[in-house]
Amino acid sequence: MRTLVLYFSKTGNTKKYAEEIAMATHADLLPAPKFKPKMIKDYDTIVFGGWVMANKIQGLDEFLRYYEDMKDKNIIIFSVGMSIVSPEMRKELISTNILDLYHVRYYQLRGSFDFNKLGFVHRMLMNRTIAIMQAKENPDASQAAIAQLRDTPIIVHDQPGIDKIVSVIHKLDAIAATPIAEA
Repeated sequence: MRTLVLYFSKTGNTKKYAEEIAMATHADLLPAPKFKPKMIKDYDTIVFGGWVMANKIQGLDEFLRYYEDMKDKNIIIFSVGMSIVSPEMRKELISTNILDLYHVRYYQLRGSFDFNKLGFVHRMLMNRTIAIMQAKENPDASQAAIAQLRDTPIIVHDQPGIDKIVSVIHKLDAIAATPIAEA
C-alpha cells in the first residue's frame, strides 16, 4: 500500500510533523503546492497537513478540489495550530472547514509559535494587535500572554498526535494486506 503525505507549512511546524509521519510510515512526502491530480492514482492513502489561521486549515480548499478523484482512497487530514487540542476545538475546526461533508479522518495537532518565523505581514498584524491591547487601561491575562508571545517562542511537539496518525496508517496498511476470505 502506498501513502503520500502532503503538507502546507508557513513556519515549519506542519512540515516537521509531515516529515515525521512520512518517515514512520515509509510514505512519499511532498509540499502540497507540488501535488498534481494525476498522482492520486498512485496512492492508496493520502495524508494532508495544513496550518491553521482563524480556524481555517490553510491549503485545504485547494486539496479538497480533488476529493471526487480521491473519495475511494483513505484520506487523512491533520491541522497544526496554536489552539489547545480539545474535542470542542476539533468540532469547531471540522465545522469551519466543512470536513463533515467529506469521508476523511481528521486530527488536530498543537503547533509551536515563534514570532521571528512569521512573514512581514503577519508580524505587522501581530504587532498592531499587541499595541491595541497594551493601550487598554486594564489588559487581562490572556492579552498579556499574547504580548509575551512576541518575545518568547512556544515550542510544542505533539508526539501522541503523530503516533495516532501513524498508527491509523499502519492499521490501514494491515487491512489492505489482509487477504479476503473466500465464502
